[in-house]
Amino acid sequence: MIGAEHGRPSPPRREPVRESEAEAVKLGRTAAITGVVAVMCLTTAQAGGAAGAGTASTAAVCARPPRTANDQASAGAAAVHRYLYSLTCGTAAADGVISGQNVGHGSQAADTTGLVGYPRLIDRLAQQAGHYTGMAGLDYEHDQIFTPQQLTVANQVLAGHARRGGLVTVNFSPQSPWLNDESDIAGNPGVWTNTRTDNGQLDGVRLADLLDQNTPAGRVWQRKLARVADALTQLRDAGVVVLWRPMQEMNGFWFWWGTTLQKDDATVYVRLWRSMFQYFTQVRHLDNLLWVYSPSAYPTDPGQQSALNIRSAAWAYPGDAYVDIVAGTSYDDNLSIPNYQDYLRIPKVVGEAEYGPDLFGSQVTAGSLDVRRYATRLRQDYPAVAYWVSWHDYTLSATETAHLSLIANRNAASLLGDPYVINADRVAIPSARPSPSASPSRTPSPSPSPSRAPSPSPSPSAGAGGCAAVYQLTGDWPGQFQGQVTVRNTGRAAVNGWTVSWTFPGGATVNQVWNGDASASSGSRVVVRNAPYNGALAAGGSTTFGFIANGTGSGNTPGSVACTAS
Repeated sequence: MIGAEHGRPSPPRREPVRESEAEAVKLGRTAAITGVVAVMCLTTAQAGGAAGAGTASTAAVCARPPRTANDQASAGAAAVHRYLYSLTCGTAAADGVISGQNVGHGSQAADTTGLVGYPRLIDRLAQQAGHYTGMAGLDYEHDQIFTPQQLTVANQVLAGHARRGGLVTVNFSPQSPWLNDESDIAGNPGVWTNTRTDNGQLDGVRLADLLDQNTPAGRVWQRKLARVADALTQLRDAGVVVLWRPMQEMNGFWFWWGTTLQKDDATVYVRLWRSMFQYFTQVRHLDNLLWVYSPSAYPTDPGQQSALNIRSAAWAYPGDAYVDIVAGTSYDDNLSIPNYQDYLRIPKVVGEAEYGPDLFGSQVTAGSLDVRRYATRLRQDYPAVAYWVSWHDYTLSATETAHLSLIANRNAASLLGDPYVINADRVAIPSARPSPSASPSRTPSPSPSPSRAPSPSPSPSAGAGGCAAVYQLTGDWPGQFQGQVTVRNTGRAAVNGWTVSWTFPGGATVNQVWNGDASASSGSRVVVRNAPYNGALAAGGSTTFGFIANGTGSGNTPGSVACTAS
């Protein structure tokens, strides 16, 4: 993503700008930067030619066995990683490249009208081509700070794609914690410009504050990470592996986490990445994630990099122990990946996280790209790329649209029919797919209030059939609270289902439940049965479900919780 003013932040606009306008500025990219484009085009032949000669240049990654950065990665995540590794290294049983399509941001993924949404960008293409793209992606933030409920909608779309056999990728373009304290994200969700560096948006920003929870920005950052982790937990519990791509294009000047503040020292970015990694893996146990490091395209000449304030791929690399995949971004009418050789020098699986034509070129505005070139270009010139993701469409102006999606261009059905292109029905990792009945939690888990510790649980109540349930208050905020119940099989034989019940003494009522069915509840009397995918528990086995209730948590802790097994 190259910035709007080619090396400097955009000047303040005199007129109001709608979100749909200047989307290329919003994304921080442009192929109209004369100097950058010239340098990139000059390097295309060298980058493509060297790769096309063979796969010897993949030695950095392929000389060692595949190993996930998180040594506690789930079996599904490890299987996906091994599969992507085999595509990069040319050892897959059926070689090729996985097709991918971004469907928007947050709950936009479910839109049925407009330019974004899974129904338009992937479903409709599947109707034409007879294939679903191998990967579906979206961003958890950027356009706005999505509520937990909205992130659940996004997760339902992603889990649906996973059940078709496809892979899932989630971007995280966070809005600045200095511009929105997130005290009311429903009423004040922020705007996309809060991710940017121009118009005074960096006033008072000190990146290191995010690592200190004693600072206001640090507290906001932790709340943000907790909310995102709650959403990722839904996908984990549904058995969905996620290619997690946080804070991308850090080597450019346009995002608040990029080069404008960091200048020549990426130390703070690296510390932020590692801190997030440790929180997600060691505290939240998000072992379903594969970590994607995603630099922007950049000129190969160091002098040009310095002049444009854009750094090389490895500039902010967090280290081998914190990354699974290197997947850059490139927008060029010739579908060149000018920094391909640099990606190969980092010993990780190779992908292309954003890939398409020049964002301001005639092909984008006309929707005239022959997308069959994705297969041709990647097969001939960039064989180590295991997957690519095409971006969604957006409005450039009142009269122009940027057509970046596959379906908005030419010959998309033929592209998905190319034998080199791996769609959802050919992704060869059945062990990583979720159960057909699995789905993400029907509501996300809001972050617990940082000022409250979880309340003590009432004593477990053993029920017939060796079933016990433990209730825990995990969050409390004005008008609502959140809880979690752990169900355990305390018997010697497996059970096929369970029912948990209790009564709120203060009259609270449950309004949302995930990983369980609360349809039999009435008023303050709560009855939760297992979901289709978590009823079977081996002897000693356990599962959890969560809920949000109307009321105050402190006055509604039940005296006992009954559990019945079947």
